Amino acid sequence: MSSLRRRFILLLLWLIACFNIERLDLGSVNTIDLEPVVYVVIAVVVLLPLFSVFQKRPAILVIALGWVALGIGLVLDPSPKFGDIYTYLTVIEFTLVGGAALLAHRAGEALEEFRRAVEIMTLRDKNDRLHSLHGAQEMVQTQMSASRRLHRPLSVIVLEADARSLNMMMHRFVQDLQRSMMQRYVLAVTARMLARHLRRTDLIIEDERPGRLILVTPETPEDKARLLGDRLVHLVQDRLGITARYGVAAFPDHSLTFEDLLDTAERHLKQDQQKVLDPPSQEVLNAPEVQASS
Repeated sequence: MSSLRRRFILLLLWLIACFNIERLDLGSVNTIDLEPVVYVVIAVVVLLPLFSVFQKRPAILVIALGWVALGIGLVLDPSPKFGDIYTYLTVIEFTLVGGAALLAHRAGEALEEFRRAVEIMTLRDKNDRLHSLHGAQEMVQTQMSASRRLHRPLSVIVLEADARSLNMMMHRFVQDLQRSMMQRYVLAVTARMLARHLRRTDLIIEDERPGRLILVTPETPEDKARLLGDRLVHLVQDRLGITARYGVAAFPDHSLTFEDLLDTAERHLKQDQQKVLDPPSQEVLNAPEVQASS
């Protein structure tokens, strides 16, 4: 957000300078007298980055287009362009156009990043793999019924992503709002990444508790579910830099209903969290080191 604000402030200051530079009186006469086409080209290059086709192109392309348009306009104008003070005026004109194009392109990039972040946080990125807990009930019951009928394993993984691991500095009066937004963002980017690494038959469900995802993995026994959980935790850590934990419950070993499986997975998740929070016991600290045999 600060980057977006800073880039638009720089663009605004540059445009103010562009449209008021002729007001500078360096002598008894108005020395800086720019061609009218300069202002038209500046307005065009500032608007170009608002279109997605130019946002995906390098800034030098917008600058080059602005310079080409300015060059054509200056060629069509009969007034002198080089010699004495005219050379400096021509250089100033190209500098103003190039600076406006560069700053507008950078502002457009920041605006596009902000738009994508808002879409991710509001889950409007068309991630069809992420379901609400209420909306996924029918699909979950279908998988549970198939597992019971065919006597096949099924596992439920509760994955919790810790937004605090991003070390985000928060002001006191907006702490709750920023924490909620950050949890929503972490949840969305985690779900998008998981959708690329899980099978199409696996269900990704948004838990009612913030920051949690529920994974329903048919044909997956408990040992393979734990391997999958370890892999997903490492993926989240490596790709997103977010600390995550998980708990596993398997059908039919732990329970026969989805609700009980979910409760068991959450209990295992809490046990894992408690292991992380509890310091090692004194017996463990005082245990003798095992010497490696030669």
